[in-house]
Amino acid sequence: MTVSDSGSEGFGVLPDELILAVFQFLPLETLLTCENVCKHWRKLAQDTALWRRFVIVYSGKPGQSEVSEKNLEIINSHGQLIHQLKLQYLYSYQEIKSILEQCSNLTSIELVMCRLGKEFESYINRWPNLKKINLKNSLFLTNDVVINYAHFQQLNFLALSDFGLSPVNCNTLLHCPYLNHILIEKIKNLSSDFIKELIICKQKILTTFHIYGGVSIDDHSLQLLSQCSMLRDLAIIRCENLTDKGLISLVNLQKIQHLQIWNNTNFSEFVLLHTLSSPNLKTLESLSLSRIGNISPIIVDVISEYYKNLKFLALYQCPRIINTDYEKQLKSKFRNIDVVLY
Repeated sequence: MTVSDSGSEGFGVLPDELILAVFQFLPLETLLTCENVCKHWRKLAQDTALWRRFVIVYSGKPGQSEVSEKNLEIINSHGQLIHQLKLQYLYSYQEIKSILEQCSNLTSIELVMCRLGKEFESYINRWPNLKKINLKNSLFLTNDVVINYAHFQQLNFLALSDFGLSPVNCNTLLHCPYLNHILIEKIKNLSSDFIKELIICKQKILTTFHIYGGVSIDDHSLQLLSQCSMLRDLAIIRCENLTDKGLISLVNLQKIQHLQIWNNTNFSEFVLLHTLSSPNLKTLESLSLSRIGNISPIIVDVISEYYKNLKFLALYQCPRIINTDYEKQLKSKFRNIDVVLY
């Protein structure tokens, strides 16, 4: 097959739409190779729609330098085409900034295990079309971070470390009309009134909700969450304030696939058994009941018998399970899934 100015003889007769349809199945490395075939292919290979699906990752972690260096070359040469960028293990904010400055059309920014400066809270406004902001496990060099999330009207995914949300700016989340993935499980001391308002505001679209809990979550909050018809992933790390009244409402969740409920001694064994026997919860793919005081062998038996889709189960420090004869039986009960029980 010979190459002409309009691509190979076979492809040269095809309309651009069909060539693009083929290109959309190519990995990034192959797409970059196609750029070198001819000027026409270069133009097609740089179509914006093709690049939206690629997540370009640059890592400062030792052992990942070869891939990262290749991706850094792509950032420098194709920065305007990159829509999804993930930076990790970078501890120089100036280095982070210099990389971000190459990418003017980002719709997704992930900064994982990075150190950020105060300037970032306004610097991020350069990308008003962001749909995803992920700052999990990153650190700010200052505590008074105030990001106006209302600036990002297309935002649908927000994941924060222990900064970035406070009484000063939390209400800006209410003005993000498409925000349906909210992961704020490391942020403490949000007011319960705000959390209720947030749940009500997102009730028809909320898909993922991870929250620290504590004073921020009460039984009424859990009842409101149970009315979120699209909720698939719920995690509440601190559940000390919840009672059976809130727990029982989880049976109303229609599409839940992942559930984490940690740290509670109030839930009775009877209501735990009744709730976890719900047909809606039996479709769960992952379940974490760590440090739930009244998780008993009979409850785990129900899970082992009826949760056919379950791939992961965490029973971390459940006092009625660990260090008992029943613990020794768990491996035989859950042969095909990961069980975490320390």
